[in-house]
Amino acid sequence: MFRFIFGAIVGGLAVWYWGEEVRDYAQSRSTGVRRTAANVIRSVGKKAEDVLDATKDQVGPASTTGQGAIRP
Repeated sequence: MFRFIFGAIVGGLAVWYWGEEVRDYAQSRSTGVRRTAANVIRSVGKKAEDVLDATKDQVGPASTTGQGAIRP
């Protein structure tokens, strides 16, 4: 139990002392990764939009044809 509490105290002091440096380092290294992730999300969204548009174009006429066949 003593080791756990001692480790938590030492870890807290390390974050307090070096926290800003670690935060700056992580932010500078992750800029490219975040940019790539944003591009991937944008391309997936565009592809999903294209698929939904194509599906809507197919469902509209099929629905109209089905309604015409059911109605007397």
